[in-house]
Amino acid sequence: MRLWDGTQIIKPSVDRGLSEWSTMAEDLEHESARLVALVQEALDAAPWGPGAEGEAFRAAHFRNDGPTQMLSQCTQLAKEITGAGSGVRTAVDNTLKMDLDIKRDMAAGRVREI
Repeated sequence: MRLWDGTQIIKPSVDRGLSEWSTMAEDLEHESARLVALVQEALDAAPWGPGAEGEAFRAAHFRNDGPTQMLSQCTQLAKEITGAGSGVRTAVDNTLKMDLDIKRDMAAGRVREI
């Protein structure tokens, strides 16, 4: 369907692209969760040791909650990437439906003010 500015949304192409996006995003989310778990396991092992030097390293390493915040943001970002595909699909479907409604209104002689 052609839009007013000369662009065109080809639904089968969009669907194929979004299907590929979903597959990639699900793989990414799965792999991200696996890697986050590995890093968390390594952090939980506290390899820096109990001595004064180890405590100094731990304090510097976890300053401003660095590793924990990074792992949390990584998990959240993977979820957002996975969810983006359905958001784009909804936007495309809504755009095509609205375009069809406008086309029908114009064919019926109805004027739509925006």
